[in-house]
Amino acid sequence: MEWISSSSVVSVISVTLISLLPLFLLFWIYANYKLNYWSRRGVEQLPNTDLVFGNFKDAVLFRTAPGWHLGNLYRAARKDSPFVGFYIFHKPCLLLRDPEIIKQILIRDFENFSDRHFAGSQQKDSIGMKNLFGLKNPAWKYLRAKITPTLTRGKLKQMFPLMTEIGDNMMHYLKDQKIEEDRTRVVDAQELNYKFTTDLIASVALGTQMDSFNYPNEEFSKCVSEFFHGFKRMVALVTVFFMPELVEKIGSNILFDSKFVRKVFWNAVDEREKSGSKRGDFIDSLVQLKNGEQNPTYRFEGENLLYQSGTFFSGFESSSTTTSFTLMELAKNEQYQERARKDILRAIGEHGWGYEAINDMKYLDQCIAEGVRLHPPVSTIDRFTRDEYRIPGTDVVLESETPIYISLYGLQEDPKFFEDPGVFNPERFREGRQVSEAYIPFGLGPRMCVGMKVGQLHAKVVLSMILKEYEVYQSPEDKSYLDPRSTFTAAANGIILHFRKLET
Repeated sequence: MEWISSSSVVSVISVTLISLLPLFLLFWIYANYKLNYWSRRGVEQLPNTDLVFGNFKDAVLFRTAPGWHLGNLYRAARKDSPFVGFYIFHKPCLLLRDPEIIKQILIRDFENFSDRHFAGSQQKDSIGMKNLFGLKNPAWKYLRAKITPTLTRGKLKQMFPLMTEIGDNMMHYLKDQKIEEDRTRVVDAQELNYKFTTDLIASVALGTQMDSFNYPNEEFSKCVSEFFHGFKRMVALVTVFFMPELVEKIGSNILFDSKFVRKVFWNAVDEREKSGSKRGDFIDSLVQLKNGEQNPTYRFEGENLLYQSGTFFSGFESSSTTTSFTLMELAKNEQYQERARKDILRAIGEHGWGYEAINDMKYLDQCIAEGVRLHPPVSTIDRFTRDEYRIPGTDVVLESETPIYISLYGLQEDPKFFEDPGVFNPERFREGRQVSEAYIPFGLGPRMCVGMKVGQLHAKVVLSMILKEYEVYQSPEDKSYLDPRSTFTAAANGIILHFRKLET
């Protein structure tokens, strides 16, 4: 009986395998056909393509940070390739590697590439989508024209005191940290900046004062902390950036639970309208837009007002990353840190502590520029081909709806464009020195980052306040590495730095 039973099991397995064999064969034929799309069109494509995951297996399985993985794909192509085809699962995508072609697409032929690949994704968390970050044309163009005047030099000067107020809380927090035997305070600079950014979002985007340094368990602080750290959001960002088709099917609030943010936002708007008071924040601008002339293309009313605050969530997260990683590089390079400190103290000595001093910290600008070259906060630029398009100077024709990607980790660390690309060297950006066209951390063309100046102001306020009072260094054992789950640049183990108070 045992022999008969075993034989029966073997027979069942054999029949099952034989039955599945045609399915496996059909899948193999289908996958090979789909994964030879670029070869059939005469475009170089990357080798070693997985039959299921395409060229994106390590990113999808969170073995490698998705943005860094795209940089690896850039490096896997032939050195002189202007572009290369790759696949996310079976979806054909094009990775651009030539600054001239990038300029052509992002600037000269912008009308055909005005939308991001994920733009317009229909998911319930529209606080992160229905703004300049994710809208399609023509609504995007109209919105850009309305939002740009809210970020002028005059508006930034009004935001400056709000930033320094948060900075004062940060400096008190640093002072209260435990002093080690070597007279240093050991601090996770990434978490320090997340706290600052949480309060900055509350203050500038939502018109509300918070203190995440002293009261980290307040509902808003916990809510934004989940925004920065939540695994659910990290999965969602990979999906939105690289597989937006899935967002259409999921259709839930996958990026961020915005219930509490909505309450804070509308309380601030209602109070501001009733009192008529002004605070110098983004709420002031939104109230003005709400009460101004409306256009059917995009009306500043109802939820559309709230969606604009979402721009600052991702925007300030990016400048927070810039600040953290630039501080890390300065901590590892004492000579550059000292030059930055002298520049900061010189500017304050000439202008006093204020907006004009911040603007005059030119060497600090160089340090930040080099920081975002090595550690671009948003390391991937994506576009969507609206109509069929022939790449100039080639016979390659892109079909409509072809996703286009640009890897900043690839471009900005390419030895073809930067000497010693892995070395932190602010001298690359000294006045009068030509910067490679491969340096595009804020994008290019009409859709380049509208919040670049406010982000730089954020970074300079934090760095100048820290460096004028503290010497900062990083121990070799505290080396940081990229979070493989995060589409945006983030350190998985934090950025552990030692802060030593300067003698006065």
